Amino acid sequence: MRTKLLFLTIVCLVLSNCVSEDYFGKSNQKKILSFVLNNQVGNTIIEESLGTINVNVAASANIKQLKPQELQLSTFATVSPTIEETVDFTNPVKYTVTAEDGSTKTYTVTVKQEGSEPQLENSTFDDWYMTPKNYYEPGKDANSVWTSGNAGVTTLGNANVSPFTINGTNLAAKLVTQDMGGLAGLVNQRMAAGSMFTGKFELDLSNPINSAKFGIPFAARPKKFSVEYAYSPGTPYLDKKGQTLTTKDACDIYVLLENRSGTEVKRVATGWFRSEEKVIDAFKTITIALTYGELNSSFPAYQKPKNGLYANANEAVTHISVVFSSSFNGDQLEGGTNSTLLINNFKLIY
Repeated sequence: MRTKLLFLTIVCLVLSNCVSEDYFGKSNQKKILSFVLNNQVGNTIIEESLGTINVNVAASANIKQLKPQELQLSTFATVSPTIEETVDFTNPVKYTVTAEDGSTKTYTVTVKQEGSEPQLENSTFDDWYMTPKNYYEPGKDANSVWTSGNAGVTTLGNANVSPFTINGTNLAAKLVTQDMGGLAGLVNQRMAAGSMFTGKFELDLSNPINSAKFGIPFAARPKKFSVEYAYSPGTPYLDKKGQTLTTKDACDIYVLLENRSGTEVKRVATGWFRSEEKVIDAFKTITIALTYGELNSSFPAYQKPKNGLYANANEAVTHISVVFSSSFNGDQLEGGTNSTLLINNFKLIY
């Protein structure tokens, strides 16, 4: 027995000495996965095949002295210039990524300065693209500032955000609250409001509410927003378990300006519209004022930040969240069956 144990020990030692720490090879991955500048407006466009990165920044930004707020690389890779370096972006700047194995890739970063009154791209909602899973999303491609909850609802049903043709190439967005059925009710996810917003949707099946990542980089201070909408509240109104409630549905349309420069999200300004309990069967234009600073007691609780934090008057706007929902309580996975919201021509007013 001792002879066998001694033999196994010797074999293990030999094998451990023969296996180099580089046995699996050093990584050759050298991608810039995300790139966000201070004072950025909108999403970054990374064209991997071309090695280009395009970024828009606010009119107030000093384009000669900018540095990344976020710069994410492939594992084990490094980059030059680094995230700590301030760079002059008057002309395109080359960022070189070096992989662990020493190979390199160069990206050309081009920065464009927005006007003093920026609008969000595709705010007319005329552009839509087909995803690999055969449903539409707002925008020309996956780099769009707009997204929806379609990636979530299509796991059990059909997409509930889609283009709506007004005439010719004049399109709007159609959002419908969907009954996901008895199986979804068993896991307290019976109703899915149609939702469209600025940000990203990262599906979290264990907690669907966490899937929506609201907000995109933004740096301006609009006074109001306007939008054309039509709305029809649906029935019956069901809760997340599928129980019928007497609640009358309403849509939510709101804009939040935030400061996310630190570890906490602070509210800079709030503009919120919740529809009345009636059908609006033709497009109606509404204009909603943005209130800067803390909301007083005249504002309903649902408009106030859940963390209770407001930015000081001198703190900058870093992000904007624009949200449309066909059911006002959609975040609680309840709503009126087939409640339908049409949205067109969103505009920020300065």
